[in-house]
Amino acid sequence: MKLTDVSFARSALGLMVAAFIVMADVGAASAQSRDAAGEGGILAIGTASLSDGNLAAARQQALTDALRKGVEEDLLRRLGGKTVAGRISRFIEELVPAARNEIANYNILGEEESGSVYRVLVRLRTNEQTIGAILEESGFLQEEGPAINVLFMVSMRTAGQGVPVFWWRDPESGGGPILPVELSLKRAFDDMGFTLAGRTLDVPEGGRPERLRGVDLSVEGAVEWGRLCSADVVITGSCVQGDGMVSILLRALDVASASVTAEQGAQYSLDPELDGAEQAREGIERAVQSVSGQLGPRIRDSFRRVETEPDRLTLTLEGIESFSQLQAFSRFVQRGVPGVEFVTQTRFKGDTVTFSIGYREGPDQFLESLLNQPEPPFPMTGHKNGSGEIVVSPL
Repeated sequence: MKLTDVSFARSALGLMVAAFIVMADVGAASAQSRDAAGEGGILAIGTASLSDGNLAAARQQALTDALRKGVEEDLLRRLGGKTVAGRISRFIEELVPAARNEIANYNILGEEESGSVYRVLVRLRTNEQTIGAILEESGFLQEEGPAINVLFMVSMRTAGQGVPVFWWRDPESGGGPILPVELSLKRAFDDMGFTLAGRTLDVPEGGRPERLRGVDLSVEGAVEWGRLCSADVVITGSCVQGDGMVSILLRALDVASASVTAEQGAQYSLDPELDGAEQAREGIERAVQSVSGQLGPRIRDSFRRVETEPDRLTLTLEGIESFSQLQAFSRFVQRGVPGVEFVTQTRFKGDTVTFSIGYREGPDQFLESLLNQPEPPFPMTGHKNGSGEIVVSPL
C-alpha cells in the first residue's frame, strides 16, 4: 500500500470516529432533551444559599428543596385544593414528610449558580402504589359523602359598645346585611366543600318567640333554627373587634342529635399598617381562617364516623346536693362536652351518682374537655383514679 493510501485511510478512520463521537453526543443530548420535554413526572425548582461558598453543599440543598417541592406538588395534584384546604397543617407536617422518601426516580434537567443562590431544576416521579397507601392511611382519601349544609349564626360587636349585631334578632325584615365575619365564614367553608344554608324568612304568624331572638342562643334554640333552615350543622358564636384585636369563638352543633360537635376560638392582632375597614377585614379574615381550619375537618369527621359502639367511660359524681344539680350536670355532660354520644345513669347511692359515658377519645381527653368548658353548671374538680374511673365533685 502506498503511503498516500495509508494516510488517507487513517484520515478517513479519524473522521469516522469523530463523526461517531459527535453523533453519540448529539444522541445523548437529544435523549436528554426528549426526556426534559416529555410528558409525565413533576417539574420543580429548588434553591439554596451560596453564602458560605460551599458549592457542593449548596447543590445538595437545592436538590433536596426541589425534591420536597416536587412531592408537595404531586400530592396536591392527587388530592385537590378543597381536600387540603381544611387540613393544611396536617398536610405539611404529616403527609409530606411521610411521602418524601417515595421518589421512584428523578432527573436533573438544569442547574445554575446566580450570585449567592444555587438553583436546580428536576423532573421526578413518585411511587404510585406506596403514595396511594400513604394517602389511604392518612385519611385524606376518605370519600366526601353527602353534602353537609351549614348555617351560620355568629354575632359581631365592637369592644366597649356592648351592642352586638346579628341577623336572627329581626328575621322579618330580612336579617340585615351579611356581616363581615359571616361573609368570611361562608367563603372559608365553601372552599372546604360545604354547602351553605340560607337564612329563613318564613316567619310564622305571631313571629318568632323571644327565646329564638336572643344573641346567646341555647343549643336547643340554635338547633331549632337549623331545622327551620334545613341545615345539618349550625355554627354559633361571636366575633369581637376592638383594642387592636379580633377575637372569635365558634361552636358547631349537630342538628340531628342536638349536640355540640366541636368548639374553637382564635384571637389576632390587627395589622397596624392598615386602617379602617381594611384593617378590620384583614383581622377577621385571619381569625376565621384559623378557626375554620380546625372546625371544618372535625365536622366532617363527625359525619364520616363509622357507626360502631363508642368506648364506655365510667364517671362518678360525688357530693351532689340536690336533684336539680344532678339534672343540670347530666344535661351539661350530654350537650356541653363535644364528642359525648350518650350519658346513662347506672347507680345512685346517697350523694353519689355513677354514669356510663359514650366517648371515643379516651378518659384523659374527656376529663380535660369536661373541666375546660366555658359554662359548667357549677364549679367542679375531677381526676382519674387508679382503675381508670373519672371522679368529679363540686367545689
